[in-house]
Amino acid sequence: MFSTIWVPGTNFIKLVSWVQPKDESLLISTPRIVYSDELRLLGFGQHFAIPSAEKVPVCWAVDRNYYYKGDLIASVKSASIFHPPVIRFDNSIHHRLFEIDVPKLLAINGEALFTLENESRDYIKQVFKKYTKRKKTFVVSFSGGKDSQVVLDLVSKVIPPDKYHAVYMDTGMELPCTQNLVHQTERMYKKQFAHFKMDIAASDQTAISQWERFGPPSRFSRWCCSVRKTAVFTKKMKDILHTDTQPQVLVFEGVRGEESVRRQSYSRTAEGVKHVNLTNARPIFLWNDTEVYLYFLRNQLPMNEGYYKGLTRIGCNICPFASPWSESLIGLLYPNFVAPYVEVIRRLAINLGLEGKEKIDEYVSEGFWKKNAGGKGLDLDQTRFDILEKKPDFKCVIRNGKSDWKLWFGVLGEFEYQTKVNGSIVGTVRLPSGLKRFSIEYRDSKKVFTFFETGSSIYETSLLSKVMLKIAYCERCGVCEAECPTGALRIRSKEVSFDNKKCVHCHRCLQVHSIGCIVASRRKVSEGGNLMNSVSRTSGVDKYSTFGMREQWIKNFFDLFEDYFLDYGGLGPKQITAMINWLREAELLDQKDKKVSQLAMELRPVFTESPLTVYEIIWINLCFNSAVVNTYVTKLNSLQGYTKDDLIANLQDSYPSIGVSTLANPIGALINTFENSPFGYSMEEGTSIDNLQMGVITGSGRKGNKKISIIGGAPISPYSMAYLLYKIAETSGVYEFVVSDFFKEGELNPKKIFNISKTEFLKDLRSAEELGFLKVDLVAGLENVHLNRNVSTSAIVSALRKRYE
Repeated sequence: MFSTIWVPGTNFIKLVSWVQPKDESLLISTPRIVYSDELRLLGFGQHFAIPSAEKVPVCWAVDRNYYYKGDLIASVKSASIFHPPVIRFDNSIHHRLFEIDVPKLLAINGEALFTLENESRDYIKQVFKKYTKRKKTFVVSFSGGKDSQVVLDLVSKVIPPDKYHAVYMDTGMELPCTQNLVHQTERMYKKQFAHFKMDIAASDQTAISQWERFGPPSRFSRWCCSVRKTAVFTKKMKDILHTDTQPQVLVFEGVRGEESVRRQSYSRTAEGVKHVNLTNARPIFLWNDTEVYLYFLRNQLPMNEGYYKGLTRIGCNICPFASPWSESLIGLLYPNFVAPYVEVIRRLAINLGLEGKEKIDEYVSEGFWKKNAGGKGLDLDQTRFDILEKKPDFKCVIRNGKSDWKLWFGVLGEFEYQTKVNGSIVGTVRLPSGLKRFSIEYRDSKKVFTFFETGSSIYETSLLSKVMLKIAYCERCGVCEAECPTGALRIRSKEVSFDNKKCVHCHRCLQVHSIGCIVASRRKVSEGGNLMNSVSRTSGVDKYSTFGMREQWIKNFFDLFEDYFLDYGGLGPKQITAMINWLREAELLDQKDKKVSQLAMELRPVFTESPLTVYEIIWINLCFNSAVVNTYVTKLNSLQGYTKDDLIANLQDSYPSIGVSTLANPIGALINTFENSPFGYSMEEGTSIDNLQMGVITGSGRKGNKKISIIGGAPISPYSMAYLLYKIAETSGVYEFVVSDFFKEGELNPKKIFNISKTEFLKDLRSAEELGFLKVDLVAGLENVHLNRNVSTSAIVSALRKRYE
């Protein structure tokens, strides 16, 4: 509210409503008070004589710079969670730092503080009068930080204690100093007001258990606020007010506009912004840091011990929005308290493929974990959700679902069902467009859900997807209950109940996240899926962890087909993700759904009789659609041995912004593919004749002796060759070629994809011509290749299928 200037020649600051021209040089950003405890902790005692007593105000800090009597005396050089702050001490004329004369400081700022406090008290009085008429319940949200402490004190001076509830939000990640302050504050106000009570809102699940299941919160997935604050607060207010419906609450909170650019855009009083039943009132919204500290001194309020030690914000012990300064001090002051959370982050780093203590520590200290937007790197359990198709029917499979399907069907709409003799279920559910038939087929730990004729509505398909995700992944975090206006949902750690008589099917519980469930957004690993071609490659390089496309996996796929997605042949979670990406890039699976493609259907009978022909077509598609395969065949020379490091360097040349540790994963997957499929083989294990030899491995992996070579040269089916030529034509739009066009360096062509000689290629052309797919002029010096625009890759595959049916 006020500007701040130095009082010349003193260790005081002054709050002023406006600055005279002569004082402009004295104007400073709002400083915080620095206490003797912080100076002692940071080693100031080695450079200055400082007061020996604790909790003594000594100097001032602006950002990470320390000032005494307006002179810079020290600044922070570096800090991290594993290292204490490093301070640079400036040459100073000051050798002894004296205690700030608090009575004189308050006298200098008395008028401004009087104005500040009374303006906020008038605001509280007006809000209380206005919203009492609206029958709102009044709450002071208490966090243990300095801002909420000031707000509680201001409210206690205006509103009788029996007219509001002080609620402490215990996230389970609070520092010990905060817990101590909560009890101290409650004792202080109880002495003043007989009816004062500090209600504590805490989750019935531990924070560390949710970190382990959901993954650490990040700047892109801040689930902690919704799960450990909003949901818990809603439950607590229902308990306090003895109601099941959403209580109409006005919350006095310590939000200040100075804290961030985003908060500056807030309104001082905001109705229904966070939740429709909540009004947020911000008495000190216009205050700055200095004013808050001076209020503490003026009113002799108990202050959180963390501020005396140098913390500028008090919150969770580890937070994706915390500064290196805060992390450093917390790590220094409370190492044992922080350790379990750091360990979860370390495991995440290891799962992402980082090796060695130095790299893992860097991942933690540099805050790379704070940028993790999805569930990558989490320890996945056996729960899985797959959409098999969306049109014309919505069909999906859930394995080891965590929630009762009947509960979430009730949220969708009124439903009826009956159980058939074989145990399957059929019924109807009312969606926005009307009654729809559904079926549920049980297969061991899996359920196959089908909603018939729903594909015409994108909105209803979205609703179904969100409900299915809740059935699969719900961990009873309680966020859905916080959005339910009628109290139909009740969610506790060991119980979820649903009252269909109260539910109005507003679907607000499905809108808590873009995919319907906060937990699902963390647990469901991204599977990629964008097609690439020789002109424009996807940036999704690291799609497979280190798992290649194995022969047995492909056999299982063609054997089980749509049933493959029930248990993926027993693959683990990371292997499933890898295989889905391989199948999509091989064009055997639709790009969005878990639906067998038309190409796969055509190739199934072929695979039984001529599997190598199918592998040839799969390899062609991988060369077009997989970034790692495409770079491998287009940029490397044949008959030359390459180490794994060579392959990584080759891939990084195409993707220079991606680190070596990330690129090592897809290269490892490619090598694994060659070791375990007919695309290549290892000389140590030997091979059969039926092999494309596009990745022949010699040597062992010890000490980097393993080398990979492109040999190729195997006879190619004329159907596969015709498929490749039309693939090139469909991609480029060109249907007239000369033979030399197919032997250019750096392009996808028969030479690069199969490493065949020109002589063999000419034989393949003649064979393809005999099948009627194309025409060639290979006489009298001509080498023309004429493709028919009425022929397509799908037509060629259909002809291939007919041959083997």
